[in-house]
Amino acid sequence: MRYVIVIAAIAFFLIWDGLYNQGRYLDITVREISHVARYVTGKA
Repeated sequence: MRYVIVIAAIAFFLIWDGLYNQGRYLDITVREISHVARYVTGKA
């Protein structure tokens, strides 16, 4: 049941971000994750 709640929360956030912020927070999140991934793998 807790997985359903987590998935629903993520889906709600993505829909909210897409409708009201034109995906701004998702874009920032993806950029930060890719930056951290490059830092961790040493390809900065």
